[in-house]
Amino acid sequence: MFKNYKLLTDVVSLIVYCPPEKSFLVTREASGELWIPSSTCEKKCWKLAAHKINFDLFGVDAGPQCVPLRVYKVWLPNHPQSSIFHVIYKVSVKSDVKKRTKNKTNSRNRIQWLTMVELERQRAHAMLRSPEVVIFALMSIGEKANELDIMKTESGHLVEICEDNLIVGTDVAGGAVVLTSPNYQLLQAANYGHDDQLRLYQEFVLMVYPAMFMSQNVFTQFMVELGWQRSQCISLFRSYLDSSADVTGRGGLSFQEFMLWSAALEPHTTHGGVPAEIRCRYIFRYFDSNRDGKLEYVEFKELVGATRAARQLPGDALSLARDADLCLRQLGMQPNSQLPLADFLRGVGDLLLRGTSSLLRSPRSIAGYIMDLHARENDINQSNTPSASKVPATPTEVAVTTGSTFIDMARHSAAIAHRARPNAADHCLASYTVVLRRNQPVEIQRLSGFDEDAASSSTTRLISGPSRSYEMLNSTSLPSEALAAVHYFASSIEKPVQKRNSVSGTIQKPAWSWVSPAEETSLGSMLLKLAVAVLPICASEPRLLRIQSPVYILGDLHGNLTALLELERVLWPSEAGLWPRVLILGDYVDRGQFGTELVAWLFASKLQRPDAILLLRGNHETRDIQKMFTFYNECVAKYGEVEGVRIWNAINNVFDVLPLAAVVDDKVFCCHGGIPPPWVCPLITAIEKIPTPLPKPAEQSSLAWELLWNDPVRQGKITASLALELSANEGFAANAKRGTGHVFDSAALDRFLAANLLSHVVRAHEMYNHGFMCQMHGRLISVFSSSHYCGGKNDAGAVLIDAGKLRMIKVSVD
Repeated sequence: MFKNYKLLTDVVSLIVYCPPEKSFLVTREASGELWIPSSTCEKKCWKLAAHKINFDLFGVDAGPQCVPLRVYKVWLPNHPQSSIFHVIYKVSVKSDVKKRTKNKTNSRNRIQWLTMVELERQRAHAMLRSPEVVIFALMSIGEKANELDIMKTESGHLVEICEDNLIVGTDVAGGAVVLTSPNYQLLQAANYGHDDQLRLYQEFVLMVYPAMFMSQNVFTQFMVELGWQRSQCISLFRSYLDSSADVTGRGGLSFQEFMLWSAALEPHTTHGGVPAEIRCRYIFRYFDSNRDGKLEYVEFKELVGATRAARQLPGDALSLARDADLCLRQLGMQPNSQLPLADFLRGVGDLLLRGTSSLLRSPRSIAGYIMDLHARENDINQSNTPSASKVPATPTEVAVTTGSTFIDMARHSAAIAHRARPNAADHCLASYTVVLRRNQPVEIQRLSGFDEDAASSSTTRLISGPSRSYEMLNSTSLPSEALAAVHYFASSIEKPVQKRNSVSGTIQKPAWSWVSPAEETSLGSMLLKLAVAVLPICASEPRLLRIQSPVYILGDLHGNLTALLELERVLWPSEAGLWPRVLILGDYVDRGQFGTELVAWLFASKLQRPDAILLLRGNHETRDIQKMFTFYNECVAKYGEVEGVRIWNAINNVFDVLPLAAVVDDKVFCCHGGIPPPWVCPLITAIEKIPTPLPKPAEQSSLAWELLWNDPVRQGKITASLALELSANEGFAANAKRGTGHVFDSAALDRFLAANLLSHVVRAHEMYNHGFMCQMHGRLISVFSSSHYCGGKNDAGAVLIDAGKLRMIKVSVD
């Protein structure tokens, strides 16, 4: 009925009863669900809208027979109106009036008359848009509806739905008592805060309003959009309802049930304590297909098969029967017995039934998906000029609602189109010229004048006044001076010098050296300033970068300034002014002798082009590792005991805030080490919640540590014990080579890519002779950019992502 949350408004519905035939009028919507005639309220007059619906249906005015039955006051956060109303009127019609509806050709297939028995049958078969239809019918004929069993909401003519009875938290009704409630503990385990609950509520209202409950049809559309199979949705819907609802066959889900179910199915919700028990109750009802509160032997074997599949164990009939019988015997029951809920919970708690922690996990984070959907819609709304266009409805369209489904295709397509075209603004030609000197480094010579009428006032200020571009790119800026110093250090120079006695001489400076200690000290001073200047830029970046191609990706550099400058010369020659986007995957220091000079290049380039030079953190960007290897000693040796430590700390302050991963074109995941296990990171959106700064990642974030240290397993290195460990831990095993982190196999990679809708992973962390290696059927690419690593003969590698292709680049450095 409504395609946008901001468009929600008052709705009036009409329950029509024919006493002689004891039947009620319902409308069949496009989805096949049954509802009652409804219309948005025009001119804020509820009764006028009700009379109009009656007239459109029967061609006569309802007169005094049209009386109010119930009013819902629905709270709406972040909406132009603080609340809206759904008002239900009742009207009785005679048999001759009822017959008139049959003559309306436009409505013949959409209007039906059902008795109370038929309505109850439709509710039992989940064919009603909301179980409220039955409640309205009972109220209209004066019979009492046991609403506490069916709807779990307040009874009476006025029902108020407000924040205090929807949102769970200590800041709402309940106070400290809420902390001990199972619902609050489940939401905490799913990391559902106040804002997450509000977003879920907004989406729920948009899905179901003017109804108050979610039907199985809307639920199925929602689940399919999240990545579930349609065949699974009936069982999911059943598991969603509590035990009392199972008995009554309510056929609709309240918001709090929807929210708690969403929290239980989140991929990262912890499976322990009270949240685990709640999750296990959902799991039990999912497999209890006959809803008798016991798992038949066949149902129990299906559950055992799902747990074995989650652990990548064989699912043959013999293995299933053996595991099921063993579990039943350990519970003190005979094989082929029925398993009650209490015994099932005991079996899980006593670790007799393993693998339940992986069951009923949503393919995508529900809260994260809704957050992304809302963010995209907000972007679209901001990019479009607000307009309110009203299309007059025909009488039939007024009287019969078309239904409200979760994913409106126009809404979904608009979000996708907006992402594909992030900047839809028109462009025009600028009327000025930038003149650059081609020498190293690039320097702005001058900015020409232009006609004032041809440029905006903001452009005038940019050219005539000080600009950040000019400050960062002109030859006297700190970044330009630092880059000039680094290239000077790397160059072999022979230049004449005029001495005091007028005798000419020459200074010969070999490459990779300084003429005097003062020059090295000067770079140290600039490096300290660079670290201070670049810190807020890096700290403002998200932990998970989302970038667009084209982009070059570099791997480990390890103080190898030679390789970095050669990659710069070959791939993006600065003298040509070609400045592409470059993503570097960490390990900038240690083992190589030019770590400080390389960091000066990185920080200076980041200051000049913060959106083009993107730096991720590697496992060597930590203080403990640097003290074990060479970078700490390098800083002290070059700049002294006091200044060297000061510079080293300033550099590491920047390392502490660097992003930890990136996604290119929403398809290629990039990090230093490797993918994290699902029990640490079910979805990559969890990376966004890693704290910053992160001076001690081993202690502060297990997820960050996994991203920094993990490796793919090499096929030739898989022993029998390693294969067993991998199969028992969802494709992950202890990383014996490094003594920390994990290794992962191809199955783990496949699950990671599928869960996050990705196609490839690009990582660094390991040296290969060609500078890169394609593994796991080409879905995992390792890149290493430090040539002649530790005296070896390997080449420097790079990856170019452009036009939907991942291209491997090998650069030989002399």
